[in-house]
Amino acid sequence: MTDEPSGVAVEEAAMPQKRVSSKQRKLSLEEYRTTYLQVPKIVNRKPVFVSETVRDELDKVVRYLGGKGMSASGLIENLVRLHLDAYRDDIEQWCKL
Repeated sequence: MTDEPSGVAVEEAAMPQKRVSSKQRKLSLEEYRTTYLQVPKIVNRKPVFVSETVRDELDKVVRYLGGKGMSASGLIENLVRLHLDAYRDDIEQWCKL
C-alpha cells in the first residue's frame, strides 16, 4: 500500500511473476558467466575486506558456477569494474559537486 498526496492509502496491484523456461534460465546463466565469471588478469593485487557472510556467498557462487581458476577475488574484480564503467560519468560529475 502507498499513500496518495491526499493521505488516502492506495493498494498497489500485485505484479504477476513471469514463468522462466529452463532454456531462458540456461541462457541467463551463460550471460552471467560471460559477464561476471571470466577469470580477470589482476596485477598489483591489494587486499579488500568483506564480511564473512558475503565471502561465503561469493565462494559458493564461484564454486558452483565459476570455471577453473575463478575465485571470489576475480568475481569482485569483475563486479567492481562493471560498476565503475557503468557509473564513470556520474561519479566524475558527483566529484565536482
